[in-house]
Amino acid sequence: MPYQWILFDADNTLLDFSRSEREALQLAFEDAGLPFDDAHHALYHRINKACWEAFERGKLGKESLRTRRFELFFEAIGREEDENRFAETYLSYLGQTGHLVEGALSLLQALDGRCRMAVVTNGLKEVQRPRLAQAGIEGFFQAIVVSDEIGRSKPDSAFFEFTFQQIGHPPKESVLMVGDNLHADIQGGQDYGIPTCWFNPSRQNNEGDARPRYEIGRLVELLDIL
Repeated sequence: MPYQWILFDADNTLLDFSRSEREALQLAFEDAGLPFDDAHHALYHRINKACWEAFERGKLGKESLRTRRFELFFEAIGREEDENRFAETYLSYLGQTGHLVEGALSLLQALDGRCRMAVVTNGLKEVQRPRLAQAGIEGFFQAIVVSDEIGRSKPDSAFFEFTFQQIGHPPKESVLMVGDNLHADIQGGQDYGIPTCWFNPSRQNNEGDARPRYEIGRLVELLDIL
């Protein structure tokens, strides 16, 4: 194996966040007695993505993130709702989902015992850890680092430094970061000085400054690299 450690992002790399997000949002709508359709999911997805990007750039605090996205969402659809209560309901349902990206389980099984693996995720602790458990994959990892628990998030180098403390400070060239987010995962890993692999199943164009060493469209392709 060319790498001693593989650091995996969680959402939309190993865990199918898009599916979980829609499922949890629909259930929260039903609890609130509100009609739900695909347009609601698409709108919320855009707002949530923008809020997380602001959080990763240090422009939005963790506590604000929890409710601001729902405040903006309900403003956009012209409804007055208790965003705090709705956020609690949504996060509760989200934590109960454990959908995997296609090929995630077989990849982890193939790598198990050949290298060490860790999950490094930007997310809320009450959501990410239950989802990993629901998916049945937490046993594959020697370390799980959740931004909410350490007060730092990708792409901050302090997040990666904490991760390296947890995994025993191996040589940086022996650690590969795998993730779908060019800013948080690829730019973050690049800035910290470790090789990166961009998981890009939708074949997006890379128009930023992040320069992954590898790019894959399916998780199974990582085995060809390794």
